Amino acid sequence: MADITVGVSLPKTGRYADSAFLQYSHAYNLWIDDVNAAGGLLGRQLKLVWLDDEGDGDRCAANYKQLINEDKVDLLLGPCHSVLIEPAAPTIEEGKMVMLEGSGSVTDMFRKGRKWLFLCWGADRDYMQSFLEFMMSSVNPKPITKVAVIGAVRPRGGGHIFGVEYHAKKMGLDLVFNERLGKPPVDYDDLLARAYASNPDVLLWDLEGREPDADGAMDKALTAGFSPSQIWLSDNPTQRGDQPSGLFMRCTWLASVPRPSSLSFIERFKNAYGYEPEYHSAGGYACGEVMAQAVTATGSLDNTVLREAILKMQFDTILGKHGFDEDGVINGPFPVAQWQNGNVEIVYPDDVKSKDAIFG
Repeated sequence: MADITVGVSLPKTGRYADSAFLQYSHAYNLWIDDVNAAGGLLGRQLKLVWLDDEGDGDRCAANYKQLINEDKVDLLLGPCHSVLIEPAAPTIEEGKMVMLEGSGSVTDMFRKGRKWLFLCWGADRDYMQSFLEFMMSSVNPKPITKVAVIGAVRPRGGGHIFGVEYHAKKMGLDLVFNERLGKPPVDYDDLLARAYASNPDVLLWDLEGREPDADGAMDKALTAGFSPSQIWLSDNPTQRGDQPSGLFMRCTWLASVPRPSSLSFIERFKNAYGYEPEYHSAGGYACGEVMAQAVTATGSLDNTVLREAILKMQFDTILGKHGFDEDGVINGPFPVAQWQNGNVEIVYPDDVKSKDAIFG
């Protein structure tokens, strides 16, 4: 019986070769090996068919066109990063094939009426939802009522601001400061002084750490008057080095999250590749988990059938249990992470919490 072919475009060469290519190729290969060792899907083995996109969006789109029209693969998994997924998305829509991806989280990609693109972790519009719910709860000695938001110039900055506006309104919070940055350089002394003067309870900050003028920005926030536990950053903790004790951050996935399936994934990944996976690897593996559960539940490789199932089912992955909204974004919550004395702890929700939050 012929293998089930799974097509993907990955940047073996180019700017992401030493990061995303390794993270995703290792995650996808581990998922393929795990499924095949358990007997495959529908009684058939899986075979990964991948093409090098060189980190270029146009090349990525061309690769998926080849995978769909020439290689005629059965299933698709996504490339890395929004800058590659966005150019490829029209090809996916035209081909009417489900593409599960675990990295490109820019909200605008999922506000265009697309039907075949699915994000296996949350979009940037929802990064802050769990944090706001947590900070409004009685766990916080001073539950919040007023919020400030800063969005970086990058595309994700727009999704960040949209998300804060949406969730603040839905939760009845007062948005007292709202600023999207222009191109660097940024006068962080002025920006943070104005943000602090608006008297928010918390600052939700999309800090672009790769911009050179962001160096020292956190110190400037503290100088302006913010305490670390008033600040939430939109980056996953692995994206930034040691931070002040009390600082909150979004958490897509951490190796320390104590889910049994996640811990097992870490061990298998380390045994296979000799290093600990990070959150992109976990996102890639979760894409495979969703695909396998949808195929198994439907007994089908028909992508129309799979799309309908993905919209109806709940999935159990190493990122947690969740379903998908009609726009292709998961509807499960993010954990809330906090730096505490040089370590990253999960402080919410209770089922994955490693320590209580600190405030003040």
